[in-house]
Amino acid sequence: MIKNRIITLIVLLFFACTSFLVASEDGVKVKARQAGEYVIVDGINKNPFSITVSYGASYVNLTSNIELPLLFVLKPFSKKEILKLHIDKNKFSFKADYDWTIGSKDAEHDKNYVYRFPYKLGTKEMVSQGFNGKFSHYGKSQYAVDFNMKEGTGVYAAREGVVVQTKSDSNIGGVNRSFEKHANYVTIEHSDGTLATYSHLKQKGVVVKVGDKVQKGELLGYSGKTGYSQGPHLHFIVYKATDGKGRESIPVKFMSVKGVVVKVIKNQWYIAK
Repeated sequence: MIKNRIITLIVLLFFACTSFLVASEDGVKVKARQAGEYVIVDGINKNPFSITVSYGASYVNLTSNIELPLLFVLKPFSKKEILKLHIDKNKFSFKADYDWTIGSKDAEHDKNYVYRFPYKLGTKEMVSQGFNGKFSHYGKSQYAVDFNMKEGTGVYAAREGVVVQTKSDSNIGGVNRSFEKHANYVTIEHSDGTLATYSHLKQKGVVVKVGDKVQKGELLGYSGKTGYSQGPHLHFIVYKATDGKGRESIPVKFMSVKGVVVKVIKNQWYIAK
């Protein structure tokens, strides 16, 4: 999603914003305004989740006591002053651009937290792809886990948090990256600022809504095969933002009937506890 923002102060100011994850079209704005002898830049986040923004600018006849580029976090439904530049001469210029992504760069994952397997207690599912999976678990998806679930299997919250994104209108899926945008999902923000996304849910298979506070073990929806998928399964990933464009996945531990599982193994079955 690319948007151009044009604001006239004394000269033309140009702004470009690029969003790399799904959100409301006008959910994020970083815009400048003239206030007396200053140009003030405000950051606005209208989304129910934290975001990380990378912000750069070039200017003439303006002075700032903050070094650019900037990397900052905007909390859900927040607005704050990002930058204040003094106007040194009547004729000045200012050009800025920014990128943003969901999540906070300041999130610190609780390494002691033990996640619940995201399916019904007492039932078992097989891991079809674990950490560093050769098919698709590399780069930003390094520590994702795929569970080989039949379509319509209940998907449960592995950790408590707040629902910040959902999608359930798609019935499209296939083995090609072009299908990625068609995956149905639920994204939850945890108390430590990390996020978890449960992907490939069936059409109309989400039973929670944005803003819901969910408990560990609460039903979120039903598995499917939408998006980039070879067949019915659940893609589960915990992650945090690194900058305005990227994110990194986080390895997590699960509780099974046999104890804590530090690293899941491909083709092994695990019973949820």
